[in-house]
Amino acid sequence: MIHVSLPRVALTAALAAALACAGPAPAGAAGAQAQAAELRALKLRLDRLAEQGRAGDAQYWYIDHARGKLHIAVLRGADDAVTRGFAGSAAESRTITSVIGRPLAPYVGRAAHAPASRTRRSGPVYGGQQITTGDAFCSTGFTVGAGRADRLLTAGHCYRYGSSWYLGGHHLGEITRLRYPGGDVSEITPEPGWRLTGSVLQSDGTYQRIGSAGQVHLGQRLCKTGARTGTSCGVVYALDATADYGDGPVHGLAVTDLYAAEGDSGGPVYAGGTAIGLVSGGPQGGGPALINPLY
Repeated sequence: MIHVSLPRVALTAALAAALACAGPAPAGAAGAQAQAAELRALKLRLDRLAEQGRAGDAQYWYIDHARGKLHIAVLRGADDAVTRGFAGSAAESRTITSVIGRPLAPYVGRAAHAPASRTRRSGPVYGGQQITTGDAFCSTGFTVGAGRADRLLTAGHCYRYGSSWYLGGHHLGEITRLRYPGGDVSEITPEPGWRLTGSVLQSDGTYQRIGSAGQVHLGQRLCKTGARTGTSCGVVYALDATADYGDGPVHGLAVTDLYAAEGDSGGPVYAGGTAIGLVSGGPQGGGPALINPLY
């Protein structure tokens, strides 16, 4: 479990788990409450099947509260018994199945192995910059902590490629805490000399200062900055989604139409000066991003 604080703003909730309690409340009628409880139970059943490796080619699923259905996105062409069993484990009257053309993947970039130096370097660090380990690269996220205890967030799955990360070829620091799978967040403890600014360097060269943190909401307009695709903006159209990247399910994600691609993993997602989450993944080759909310 990771507990963090942004400068001047306390984030006392666990990053990956808190959204599970933040879904929309059912409308007042007892029937609506019963329906919402049934949908939560159905989603929990699918989550448990995925934890047992029984999701097949189901890619992600979430409760569509407006339609009163459980939405399951399945890879095109999937016709195996495991996938059919997973999608069919919830009553047909309670599900919507959609088909997507490319499998989901965490958005780690791969490139030629970059030269890396353990020499210390001082300088500022902004959200949205490229960080590397071996032939993999991710993006810097938000600064958390205060003063000498500052750490840097990135995606949890980046740890699969290495624990030591570099910025501009110089050793930035080590991943010292993470949650993946289950959630998708990690903390890098930087070497002395690096200055974590608490700002995002956007692709037009401007800086967005981050001074607070907040919850993600349906229909909310957000922006993201990643090392691969830069800054883009879009809206949130689903909450509390579970995605299966093949390493075990990742819970509590928000589904957006923010464009991202391999290399954007861990990049900051924000609404003005408010930190909202980190880029997690999406369709292979780039597309609408799934984000890991901070709350």
